[in-house]
Amino acid sequence: MSVSRRIAARWCAAIGFGLASGGTEAVPDVETSGSIGIEARLFNRRPALPDQRWHSGALVLNPGWIVTHPAVPELSARLTIYARLDTADTAMRYVDAREAQLRYEDGDNLWQVGMETVDWSVMESSHPANIINQVDTRADIDLQAKLGQPMLSYTRFTDRYGRFAAYWMPWFRPRPLLGTGSRLRVGPVATDNAPHGLSPWLRTNDVAVYWSGTVGPGDLSAYVFDGLSREPDFSADLTANYRRIRQLGLTAQVPVGSMLWKGEAIHRRGQGRPFWSWTAGGEYTVTQPSLDVSLLFEILRDDRDDSAPLALYKNALFGGVRLRFNEPGDAELLYGILHDRANRVLVHRLEFSRRFGQSIRLALQARKAACNSDSPFAPICHDSVFQINLNHSF
Repeated sequence: MSVSRRIAARWCAAIGFGLASGGTEAVPDVETSGSIGIEARLFNRRPALPDQRWHSGALVLNPGWIVTHPAVPELSARLTIYARLDTADTAMRYVDAREAQLRYEDGDNLWQVGMETVDWSVMESSHPANIINQVDTRADIDLQAKLGQPMLSYTRFTDRYGRFAAYWMPWFRPRPLLGTGSRLRVGPVATDNAPHGLSPWLRTNDVAVYWSGTVGPGDLSAYVFDGLSREPDFSADLTANYRRIRQLGLTAQVPVGSMLWKGEAIHRRGQGRPFWSWTAGGEYTVTQPSLDVSLLFEILRDDRDDSAPLALYKNALFGGVRLRFNEPGDAELLYGILHDRANRVLVHRLEFSRRFGQSIRLALQARKAACNSDSPFAPICHDSVFQINLNHSF
């Protein structure tokens, strides 16, 4: 029997069992979790561009649900929502499904259909390996948040050879642009809440094949992606263009005593001359009863030419220190500095978070950047920012 027929049969059995029992014994189990919070972004300088707000605040809701049925334990429905109500402009007020999928687990096989978020990166300062999801430019100041990606995926787990996964993505989501009131932006702005020149959804046929496993002491992964690039080019009239690319990716993490060596690299074709982009480095950790101290260092390289989308970092060094306090609030402090000699950018980064009680978490982030006035990132360098988040988990 095929997988689709087997799933349908199990669902029919679950429905029949529920009807036979009068709906009192076998009812779906619903697990609810998530958070609600408030956020403030404060800037120490006047806006550099017209119509930008000096400061902004937001209400952020991030609930999630997992629905299962006792008669079909292999099958679950999952929904995770990100909703944001921001004072900056209308482009910052939106709702997105980070995850909205049916998930079927049958032993070593996993089928998923719907919206999903996939993260393959292992680095701290840059994440070139991530390609499945589009960046959500509105959700955070680090561009690490991702939009949910519609897909059908299959994963096979093996004890000997690792994990194999295949992805088919029939729709593409363009990168959302910030509105006229938003800080931390370069290039064009959003028009009617949609990227200039594109609808919010594009029909496509993107595919990816992924492998991850353990080789000796290290964890390795590799993938091939063929589809529309998640990075846009902008034409003279500021229309966003997404070219079809083929990308190979690799990641590695190898622990050696107190040192964790790690790196990730990609090779891309389809956006001008083929190019490599990679980040590599290490994290050395000293563990004490009350405090864990980690020293981080990373090298960032990107050799794309001017025919490709602008690289955020081309020839950079990153160094930092992370403090994890072994106390009830799980407090964590991170300071890092990144210097890009090619783009002439210097970025200071400070982060702190701590939990209060069982459900309240305070997070503080600060970014200060410096660059030449002729740098393409000059508007962002102008906007040094301090962000405060207070979240309640449920």
